[in-house]
Amino acid sequence: MLIERAGWYIESFLTEDLTLEQIASDCNVSPFHLTRTFSVLTGVPVMRYVWKRRLTRAAEQLALASDSVLTTALDAGYASHEAFSRAFKAEFGLTPNQLRGDDLATLPLTQPSFTRSKQMPKTMNPPVIEQMTDRLMVGPAKNYDMETRAAIPAQWAAYNEADQTPGNTIPDAWYGQCYDFAEGGTFNYLCGVEVTKRGTIPPGQTLVTLPAGKYARFASKKHISQMNDIWSEIYAEWLGTPGLISRPGPSVEYYPLEFDGRTGEGGFEIWIAVE
Repeated sequence: MLIERAGWYIESFLTEDLTLEQIASDCNVSPFHLTRTFSVLTGVPVMRYVWKRRLTRAAEQLALASDSVLTTALDAGYASHEAFSRAFKAEFGLTPNQLRGDDLATLPLTQPSFTRSKQMPKTMNPPVIEQMTDRLMVGPAKNYDMETRAAIPAQWAAYNEADQTPGNTIPDAWYGQCYDFAEGGTFNYLCGVEVTKRGTIPPGQTLVTLPAGKYARFASKKHISQMNDIWSEIYAEWLGTPGLISRPGPSVEYYPLEFDGRTGEGGFEIWIAVE
């Protein structure tokens, strides 16, 4: 599996000058696919995981007093004592010089966690592959990372309460578009509606194009609270199989007329850009 292979490679070459491109190449996937899959399945962007593992290993070395702070900093990939100390304190809340052996028990260390005990069961049928033309979506957009994405339901609640939709809306469907993914794990999320053409945009909202291309449409009848489980299943069990190779581009949550925003029932779809 992709996460296991990426994790093994990272642990094997943690003291070297690792790059996203090197890790992706060893896993035989694109950097975009690795970035999205690793973030969805672990909750941490792949290069941030590398950074956290290096700091954890550095803390373990310092607790043993086996090397000087400068030597440990260089081993962790930092060019200076000062840069290493800033990163160390940001991660653990204390400086390298303040670390004592018994502090390790209380530090938020990042241990290797790239293996899964068993394969996830597939709860969805194979996706429908659709070649789409450009589609226009309008709504409020915000920037998130893997830690702050839990606030997306609040974005929807504020949008529904404001009840501001353009006059050229295509009725009876709602969309959540994730776009502009960054290597650091951030992305923009727009919640809103599809429109027929460019026109007047309500205050505080933006217009985003879902670019033309091939998309895999995964349908689920689960409750909306299971959304994260569905994303995990898609990336762990479906993407990367023949005919389902992800490509750079947005992904979409589609909520049809049958979806009831008050109860969370009615089903939804997730659309992933594929080659």
